[in-house]
Amino acid sequence: MIAMQYKIVLPADYPMVSIENRIETKGHLLDDYPGLVFKAYLYSRKDAEHYRNPVNSYAPFYVWQDHRSMMAFLASDGFKGLCEQFGRPQVNTWFVEGEVRMPSVEDTLASVSHQVGDNSDVRGVEVTNWQPLNVEWLREAKPSVNSALYRIGYIAKGKVAL
Repeated sequence: MIAMQYKIVLPADYPMVSIENRIETKGHLLDDYPGLVFKAYLYSRKDAEHYRNPVNSYAPFYVWQDHRSMMAFLASDGFKGLCEQFGRPQVNTWFVEGEVRMPSVEDTLASVSHQVGDNSDVRGVEVTNWQPLNVEWLREAKPSVNSALYRIGYIAKGKVAL
């Protein structure tokens, strides 16, 4: 499996309700997507009260069955539309290691770290520079200096079951 994430940093005064509305209206479009295990629609608000993130951002996180499925998505009209609206983001990928746990409906936050860790729900490595990936799904924020916290707006479940 392959984990994939891109992060679109938005201006400090960006109306984040438009990102929340985008997730609400378009999130379901990736339900049952071929080759997708899941997509967690992650975003951060600079003004969030229950977690800390220094920037407004849209940073969805995907787990794909294989590279062909991921590449088909990156060539899709949906991804082209995102690029037209926000510009083409840098897409980061990691080979997934071990078991993967998809976020549950009780999980409201994601902690994404590039440090080696033990409490990972998704763990991987980017083999060009050996950067680790550790993603943990959370029900409430916990302090960490080595990870970025994001709100989970929606979880799209692809056609591939865990």
